[in-house]
Amino acid sequence: MSVAEDLIGRMYSSVILGQDLGQVFEGLAAANRDVLFGVQVQCYLNNDYYYMSFQNAEEGMAQDMDEAGGCNPFPPLAAIIPFQSVLYSERYIAPEMVKRSEFYERVLSKRNTFDRSRGFLMHRKDGDAAIVAFTMPDDFVGKEDLFLCDTLERIRPHFQRAFSLALELRQREQKAYLGAHWLERIPSAAMVLDRGLHVAVANAEAERMFRSSDLIDVDCRGELSTRSHSQRKLLEDTAANVRLNKRPVGPLALHGEFMPGTLFAMTPIRVLERSPAYLDCFVPADEAVLAIVIDPSSLSVAPVTYLQECMDVSKREAELIQNLVVGLSVRETADKMQISYNTARNHLARITDRVSLGSQSELVRLASDLSVRVPR
Repeated sequence: MSVAEDLIGRMYSSVILGQDLGQVFEGLAAANRDVLFGVQVQCYLNNDYYYMSFQNAEEGMAQDMDEAGGCNPFPPLAAIIPFQSVLYSERYIAPEMVKRSEFYERVLSKRNTFDRSRGFLMHRKDGDAAIVAFTMPDDFVGKEDLFLCDTLERIRPHFQRAFSLALELRQREQKAYLGAHWLERIPSAAMVLDRGLHVAVANAEAERMFRSSDLIDVDCRGELSTRSHSQRKLLEDTAANVRLNKRPVGPLALHGEFMPGTLFAMTPIRVLERSPAYLDCFVPADEAVLAIVIDPSSLSVAPVTYLQECMDVSKREAELIQNLVVGLSVRETADKMQISYNTARNHLARITDRVSLGSQSELVRLASDLSVRVPR
């Protein structure tokens, strides 16, 4: 197997397995200790780096590159070089100019007499670029130089295809995840927010809440909306907090006259745990947040007939169970059903005895579980 074939195989393996791109050049770098091998993903408009990996570089290379900032003369070349060819930096910047630059003094001269680079673009979009670069010292000439240049020419189209494959895999995985049916297993209104308060996908319980509730819905932009500005601000701040700190928040109460007793919680969703960092600037980083809204007034309650059948109770006893499930006390239930408190207590005693339960809370848990299992 040739050196180029080995590199191509390593590149595809790195993409499929989600590994660090820097390891692709380990063997070639070991055979050419005087050459600096690098893979960089950066904004070439302002020299911001998203990802850097080097071979044959001393510790601190990445930090020096960051601190040197805009004095690096090489990144701007990414805006003008053709995607279909290898870059030879001396055709754009003379080696003697490189050696007179601040970047040479602050970064390159600490390692060797590097004065030119060879490389190519793997991807370029909106001022960001993924670049493979070999940086050579001034005395690296002859057959060794020709060999590395020939290797770059051979691997360029294959590396570009492999990088495109990595982007496609990430995009497809994101779409598949956001369209998943796992949300239906959550018994409350649940939705995935892909950015801000924008709802990417919601379960059936959430869709019912949006259609029937006066408390919370989705506006014309597809974002969660409430009747209160302060409540919406609380939702926005919570989503931002979850994304920033990568930690769940809640449950929190949405207080106010429009949403009494409503609770919500948010937690980050790691869509692509193994997705490599070098793709983040081309495919947005995972910002998916799972939001769950619990509105006591819209909790699912099993139908009276279903409770009668499952628990062997009368119609009035089943109605009493329904009221307890939605959070009413025994006294509140008695008032709503227009019966005395003692009558309600007697109903409750007969029910718990019939289903062999020891308390009201156990009855509510059983009935709540039945309500989740009822087919709609």
